[in-house]
Amino acid sequence: MNKLKVIGCAFYFFLLGSLTCQEVIATQGNSSSNSVATLDYTIGEVVTMTGTDNKNDVTQGFHQPIFEITTIVDTEICCEVNIFPNPTIDELNIQVKEINQFSRFDVFDVNGKLLNSRLIDQHNMQLSFYKYATGVYFISFISTENQLIRTFKVQKSY
Repeated sequence: MNKLKVIGCAFYFFLLGSLTCQEVIATQGNSSSNSVATLDYTIGEVVTMTGTDNKNDVTQGFHQPIFEITTIVDTEICCEVNIFPNPTIDELNIQVKEINQFSRFDVFDVNGKLLNSRLIDQHNMQLSFYKYATGVYFISFISTENQLIRTFKVQKSY
């Protein structure tokens, strides 16, 4: 009975292992086809099996049949912002050259939690960091059209 359980478990894990699929993210590749065959390839993928008949060589790797494209929006808004000192201990100085380009700035912790949001109404401002724990924070500047202009990474020291 125990032997049957071991064989059943081995068969189950073999079947489960064969149902998983691999993915590769490659930067180069192509597909070619003619009346006889279709060939899909990528450059830089891991080789899993090679076969030959002494005339032809076939190398098999991972094939990813679904292709997703993520759109990246790049906004070109000229702005000049200076943040200092970085790393900071208690106070962070923020200098904005053109205040009419900005609406506000938001302060986020490393987990993405919004900690502070402040309207930009002066060229020179100070942001108090004394109440924040030591760590990394992000300050995002938002335009008057409510678009993200720029994000700074700020280190809070002790």
